[in-house]
Order: sequence, then structure tokens, then C-alpha cells
Amino acid sequence: ERAGHRVTLALPNDPEDARGVPENAAVVQIEPFGLGAQAEGHDWVLLHAHLGNHYLLQRDDLPVVVDLYDPFLVDNLSYWRDLGLEPYRNDHATWRLQLAKGDFFLCSSEEQRAYYLGWLTALGRVNPPIVEADPDLRRLIDVLPFGVPDGDPPPPPPREELLPGCEGPVLYFGGIYDWYDPEIVLEALPAILEVHPGATVVFVHHPHPDITPQSAAGRTHETARQRGWLGTAVRFEHWRPGAERFVLPQLADLAVVTHRPGLEALLSLRTRLVDLLWLGVPVIATEGGAMSRVLRETGAGVLVPPGDAARLAEAVLGLLADPKRRGAAARAGRTWAAGRRWEQVAEPLLRFAEAPWRDPYRTAAEVELEEPQIDDSIAQRLMRRLGRWRRR
Repeated sequence: ERAGHRVTLALPNDPEDARGVPENAAVVQIEPFGLGAQAEGHDWVLLHAHLGNHYLLQRDDLPVVVDLYDPFLVDNLSYWRDLGLEPYRNDHATWRLQLAKGDFFLCSSEEQRAYYLGWLTALGRVNPPIVEADPDLRRLIDVLPFGVPDGDPPPPPPREELLPGCEGPVLYFGGIYDWYDPEIVLEALPAILEVHPGATVVFVHHPHPDITPQSAAGRTHETARQRGWLGTAVRFEHWRPGAERFVLPQLADLAVVTHRPGLEALLSLRTRLVDLLWLGVPVIATEGGAMSRVLRETGAGVLVPPGDAARLAEAVLGLLADPKRRGAAARAGRTWAAGRRWEQVAEPLLRFAEAPWRDPYRTAAEVELEEPQIDDSIAQRLMRRLGRWRRR
């Protein structure tokens, strides 16, 4: 909108519930099976997740951008024991449809881009004509990570106001999803409390626990209760709206963000880490993913191996004991974030908005799978080599 484009935001819920939407943007509620009609009069469409299917199944005449920032299929792999396989099948069908029909794709990191290029190759979207025309494939898929607000962070509220009774250092974790590893933080906590008896770890309740399985959060809450830490060394705070998401981390001396190793970790950006670096909060995080690379390269935090409570406690105690090191990490985070304003990171989308395009090579995705043909002479050479290998 700042670049002069007219924007309509279509939501499944009541437009009156929308928060943080620019005043000049139109907000409409998606009509049942009417998303295609509601796109009439627009030059292009930006879709995300399952709601985008309603549009793609109704019309195919406008340029389509597909937002792949959140690899929800990978996220939801953690929940199949609770939800069964049907969500996976639905996620998979959604990606197949959208990756086949979209004209331009956005993701959060180069790690994600490599992953999605694999999908696009399998679906025929990476084919000889498009590689000839666009060798780096940036017109097919590009990176648009999470950005930070303009200006400086707002001043933090008094700690006593939001975290009454906290007398020692505050370690901010945030919300818990099942691919995170909050339990390793609790394993490290006794060693931390031995040096800092008043230390507090702050977790945040999920806003929709009824629709998102909360296995890891439940185990963490129960462990804290059994150890007698709940409400003192471990606090679970209420979720806050997006505009207020900075309040709690601003009160922290450190952020501790640990996850379990796996595909989710490799592909994640860890949006909260972008916020934390902008706020100047030093971070201790598990190795793996795009932001761990940022922490390593900038010095904005410390990386620890997954599942190593001793190394985690050592890293926490080391930073708490070294104000100069914390200050250097805070400055490094702010410096990195200064180059991640929304107008900067949104450049690929703004480029598309200036001159929307259709992918002229998209129909290659519709080819039928065929049995590979092997030239007889190649097959004979392979058989001879295989025979020599067997005789060794």
C-alpha cells in the first residue's frame, strides 16, 4: 500500500476483528465459495495456505503469488499422532495444487527456497524452458523473510508491572509448539538457579489450544508444577496480540529458544528471533535453521547443540556473567535488524506488484509421468560395469 497499490484483504472471520490493517486497505469477509468472484476487479492475487484453494479451484485468469513462508505441511507432521493422517493428506494436496497453479512463490529463507525448488522440480515447474529464460529462477520463487517495524522499539514497561515478584534474571522463551524443546530448558534450570536463585523462565500460552495440540506445553507445565517452580522460576503468561508481542521479551535479560532436531528446524526461520534481534535481546538458541546461521555470523547470540542441558546451562550462565558480551550481542542483533525493514525485505513482492506476470512455462507441470527410456548402449555399459564390480 505504501508503494501506491490498492489492497484488499479477504478474511474468513469478521472484518471488525481485523487488527493492524492500514486504514486505506479494504477488508472483506470471504463468502462461502465466493473467493473467486471477490477477486474480480483486481490485478493479481496473493494466497496462503488452505484458503487459497478456494480461489484456485474457481478461476485461473489472474497472476497468482503463493506465500510459502510457513511450511505448514512440515509443521503439522508433529501432530499426526493427535490428529491422524487426514491433515497431512489435505496439506499435501494443497501444496500440489498451489505449486502447480501459482505464478510466483515466496518463502522465508534460502534453506526453504532449496526445499521448495525440489517440490517445483518434481511437479514439472522447473523445466528446460524456464531455466533457459530465468537461470536463477528468481522469477519463479524468491525469498521474503519476516521484517521489522520502522523506527526504534517502544520503551519497555516496568518489569514489576507485568512480572511482579521477579527478583533475578528473566529468560524469555515465548510460545511452545511441539517441535520446540522447552523441556531441555527445565533440565538446565537447576544449574541456573544454583547461581541465580531468583531466575525466571517465561513461556507464553498458545492463543488457540483447542485446535493446536499442546503436548510439549502440557509436559512443560506439569514438570514445572511437580518441581514447585510454577509461578516463580517458571511462568506461563497470556498470549498477547501481534501489536503487543514485544512487551514480554523486552523485559528479558536473555532469550532462550530451543528446538528438537528435524526437518522443521532445518526449514524454519524462527520469526520470534527476528523480533528479538530487533529488540536487542541476546539469544541462546539450538543449532539448525536459517536464524542459527544469522546468530553465528553476526554474534547476536550463542548456539548450543540440541538436547544438551549442560551446554545450555553453561551458555546461559556465561552470558549472564558477562554484561559486555550481552551488550555486544544486543548491538549485533540491532545492526542486523536495521537491514530488515519491511520495505527492504518486501522487494521481491513489490517488484511483482509493479508488473505482475504469469509463468508462461507453467503448463509443463501438467505433463503426464512417463517411464524413463534408457538407450541400449548406455544400458549395456552399465551392465558391464556392474559385472566388473561384482567380480571384485
